[in-house]
Amino acid sequence: MRSTLAALFLLVSAQAALAAGGRVTVHDTPREVPAIAFQAEDRTTRSLEDFRGQAVVLDLWATWCLPCRAEFPDLDRLQERRGAEGLVVVPVSLDRKGWPAVDKFYADVGVTHLGRYLDDERKLSEVLGARALPTTLIIDRQGREVARIEGTLDWAGPQADELLARALKPLP
Repeated sequence: MRSTLAALFLLVSAQAALAAGGRVTVHDTPREVPAIAFQAEDRTTRSLEDFRGQAVVLDLWATWCLPCRAEFPDLDRLQERRGAEGLVVVPVSLDRKGWPAVDKFYADVGVTHLGRYLDDERKLSEVLGARALPTTLIIDRQGREVARIEGTLDWAGPQADELLARALKPLP
């Protein structure tokens, strides 16, 4: 019952975030990100530590989330456009239907540049404090959260460029 209520809350809050255009929080001081684990498309366990040295756009999403569906092509283009700069988009699905739902979604949307990741235990939203879907964390090359977006963002726009510039700064 609790997981059903949590899913309903995420759906309602995601719709509110979309209507508001998304909420962006930029941290004055980068924040440590809790240790998290998720599954990669080859069914291995991955963590943010695997991406250390790269800037990460960690996107928590689900196939049933309409704002997520609308934003996904932009994230795919972002990976294509900025991947050579050391940016990696890590979209982690929170779908209860698992890999079949994720694979179908990627095929339907025409995703070609993003890896597939799944939180098969559906714990990331709680561990990371996600209140809506999509929730996206911008993580710097040292593995620290520099910004958070609740809802969608124009990933080709100037606000996204500013956020990504913070994450792409060279390592000290």
